[in-house]
Amino acid sequence: MRIRGFYELGHALDVLDGESHGFVPADIEKVERYWAYGDMHDSAAGFVLRLRDGRRAYGEFLHWHGFEQDEDFRIDVEILEGDEVPFSPLREPIDPSAPWPPGGWSDETAHLDRLLANGPSH
Repeated sequence: MRIRGFYELGHALDVLDGESHGFVPADIEKVERYWAYGDMHDSAAGFVLRLRDGRRAYGEFLHWHGFEQDEDFRIDVEILEGDEVPFSPLREPIDPSAPWPPGGWSDETAHLDRLLANGPSH
């Protein structure tokens, strides 16, 4: 079973806020596609989301793993227009010479849709 993006989507769902981001986890119908990247220092992922009201959104999550420091994370969300391809607001912390998105896009989202159906575990 592929689990790429599972950790990042779970964290993003935990902090997603209707007032700040324009929708809540229950508003998400499906993950259309995603990318995920991780190394010893950080993990990141971006998700194209289909919302139940017909809108589409792009959510991106970046988590810095601190060994002797506090960990930190950031989430950015934008509503997409029509079939718009998302641009990454979080690209800067990741190596700019690396291909974008890191690891490429994946349309294999069944494991992420199960997370939406079951809700994130705490």
